[in-house]
Amino acid sequence: MKDLYDFDFGNFAGLDTTTLSKWERGISKPKIARQAGVIRYFQKLTGNALPCLEHCSIAEAEKMISASGMEHMVGKSRHLILNFPSAMMQSSEITVHQLRHSKIMDDVIDINIDLDRDFNQNSTGLSRETFKKWALHPGSAFYVCEYKEQFFGLLFSLRLKQNVFQALMDFEKEERTLDANDFAAYNEEGNSYVTSFFALNEKAAALLFVRYFAYLIAHQNRIAEVGAATMMEDGKKLIENMHLTHYSSAEIKPGTKMHTYRETLSRLLAQENVVKMILSNRESPGK
Repeated sequence: MKDLYDFDFGNFAGLDTTTLSKWERGISKPKIARQAGVIRYFQKLTGNALPCLEHCSIAEAEKMISASGMEHMVGKSRHLILNFPSAMMQSSEITVHQLRHSKIMDDVIDINIDLDRDFNQNSTGLSRETFKKWALHPGSAFYVCEYKEQFFGLLFSLRLKQNVFQALMDFEKEERTLDANDFAAYNEEGNSYVTSFFALNEKAAALLFVRYFAYLIAHQNRIAEVGAATMMEDGKKLIENMHLTHYSSAEIKPGTKMHTYRETLSRLLAQENVVKMILSNRESPGK
């Protein structure tokens, strides 16, 4: 208990041994602010981003994350999240899986290329062939949401070497120049770089982000930071809702600016509303 006092006295002032014992035995649990404080304490102690879920699989993490909480966190967007009716969609027929396992993989890649042209004024200049190589790379987390094998959304991210990620953040490297040598090896710590997101409704958006956060939790020992780049106002709002911090801006053409955002995975997963979303179904963060 003294260690918690010393680590964050303002948050743990007034904590007594009886309360702490109840937390440890799962009889009660601390308020969200203190749960986040406990996680930050064990992050410092262990060096892990989410110590209580260090050996959790993607499937296990996904079951813990609140989809409604994720929908609230992601928020609404006029361009990135549309209003296609979701009331008639049966949850049992909605799937989120890796793009390389989808029967409509080529169609989804074409959709993404079209979205890139519309949203980013074709500034990335990505070819269909390049994107397919990325999608097939085993280190990529390219998720597509489908309903009855029809496209409903996508969220694509690359796990890059840290120096490559840094170069993208600093506008010293362009996405279209990325190749297989820039991807982090399986046993190498890298950074997750989100390249694309789009959904036809809020339900699809929430499920895509649930899967992505589950991926981050399951791979926490191999991901140091999370980042993204955008030139859209809606994109900036969405990224900020994810708790990524603005890092840099550059004018890529007259009157058009690109913005990069980043955050360490430890800080991202210790945000109070992220903690609430992840741990809401667990009896105790110490378990």
